[in-house]
Amino acid sequence: MKAFIGLLLVPCAIGLTSRPDEPIILPTLNNTNLVGVKNIAMIDENRLDPFTNNTQFRELMVSLFYPIDGAPSQLLVDQQASHYSGKADTVTPYMPPATAANFDALFAEFGVANGTFSQLFTRCQANAPIPKDLSNYPLVMFSPGAVASRFIYTTIAQEIARKGYIVACLDHSYDALVVEFPDGRLIHGIDIDSRDIVELMVQVRAQDVSFVLDELVWSSLLSSYNINVNDTIAFGHSLGGATTAEVMLYDTRIKGGVNLDGKLFGSMEKPDTRLSRPFIQFGRARNGPNEDQDREWKRLSGWKLELHLEEASHTTFSDLPLLAEVIGLRKRLGRKGDELLGKADGVRALEIMVAYVTAFAEYVLTGKNSSLLSDDGGGRFPEVEVLRRG
Repeated sequence: MKAFIGLLLVPCAIGLTSRPDEPIILPTLNNTNLVGVKNIAMIDENRLDPFTNNTQFRELMVSLFYPIDGAPSQLLVDQQASHYSGKADTVTPYMPPATAANFDALFAEFGVANGTFSQLFTRCQANAPIPKDLSNYPLVMFSPGAVASRFIYTTIAQEIARKGYIVACLDHSYDALVVEFPDGRLIHGIDIDSRDIVELMVQVRAQDVSFVLDELVWSSLLSSYNINVNDTIAFGHSLGGATTAEVMLYDTRIKGGVNLDGKLFGSMEKPDTRLSRPFIQFGRARNGPNEDQDREWKRLSGWKLELHLEEASHTTFSDLPLLAEVIGLRKRLGRKGDELLGKADGVRALEIMVAYVTAFAEYVLTGKNSSLLSDDGGGRFPEVEVLRRG
């Protein structure tokens, strides 16, 4: 079950580069454009959750990132009180407390100190007032990898939002390592111990994405903000990439998708399946022919592009390389760190993912092509190879 997170769990002592209780503020690509975030609980009262033996309605948590107005302000830190506050660009905890404690526990036997994840902060304003009309901001949906929390992709989501997008990041309950609700309840992930469980998860995840799109329009909390859900893109990492393709097969509101280093489980494995809308396959470089990827390529019948990131690992397509650097893990791992995290540093990997997702979104939603999507990528990221297009 813990295969994704477990890539980082190696026997070594890990110590923070900062003092205990000192906030570690994660880097940002652009601190000029301000971003807000709301963590929202959603209940689908039209769908019973198969992971509860159909005894409870399906419950989700969603992080909604959005551009906000305001001028950057000086961060205020009261270290003695362990209280972090500010104004327009107030830092926000990277994870809520119980989730952070679960990640501490997961890494504890490998030397991560208790309280490490609660020391991580991001430059994003929690519960900032949402602009009254969001109709001019395109919507991007995100689905994480199996077991991984939505919070492990926070910097990717907020940097996309800084470029003028709304980003909805889902946690898929009973799939994520842990999902923390506002009332303090925790839902832990189940064991992913069979192919049937994976196939069920892809189906349920796709339904989750469609449900959240509905909620962004119809819920009393969000309906007044005029979010345009009819022209959106989606992307996902690992099983989230399969989720993206699956939901696109039946939900035409999603005009294009990006799969970050994932195998397309679910309906995309059927020989007669064809996905006719734009899609990018973006993964690690191959070490020879890959029959799965070749089959997937044939089932993408619309505009399509396959990209490879040189010297990447599976975790490169998340926040984990960045987190490993700020807590001092990469340095301690040495060469093993390159194998587990990829050789690109965390900020560079972040820049690449944000650039390609937003270039694709602009192309799909406005028709404006970017040199990044050309044969040579415009020369901006030489470590990204265009393998094929169609």
